[in-house]
Amino acid sequence: MEFDRNLDFVADDMDMKLMLLFIFEKMEFPLTDASISEIIVANPNWMSYMDFRTVVYQLVESRFLLRSSQGGDSLYAITQSGKSCLSHFYSKIPASIREEITNYSRENKQKFKRSQEYNYDYYKNADGTYTIVLRIKEHTSSESVLEVKMKVQNRSEAIRATSKWRDRAPQSYEALYNVLISDD
Repeated sequence: MEFDRNLDFVADDMDMKLMLLFIFEKMEFPLTDASISEIIVANPNWMSYMDFRTVVYQLVESRFLLRSSQGGDSLYAITQSGKSCLSHFYSKIPASIREEITNYSRENKQKFKRSQEYNYDYYKNADGTYTIVLRIKEHTSSESVLEVKMKVQNRSEAIRATSKWRDRAPQSYEALYNVLISDD
């Protein structure tokens, strides 16, 4: 499979490392492995998925990215060394790709932030019902600000509830806070 590289730009390892560092800088917060994978798959003209996997590993090994664990998922953040490297070699990334990355991050930043902060899970219980677990996590850590467990009758109810969670988590938290904590 051949990838369309803007204006015949063929990325080598250094170019791909710089592009990935630039993505992290533009997103402005640590990204889960799933989030950064989704970004790369959605933008195959930046680099292939296999190149991405290799480059992430190399950037972690060279300490330009920090890898930590958050609830069983890897979380990556650009380090000060990574920012310094990017500032020195920023111009090596073609302007057209910098613009694409900037626009993509501007349009999708909140979606990725929400997907990392408002997460959920569900599982089947022995009696055939399902338990859903809805969480709001602190952005800077893996600590839950709110965690709600609820039992529902079937899988379709579990799917319906969890699919609404990412859009309605802030309002749900606010309503619960107001009911339990507010002086009203």
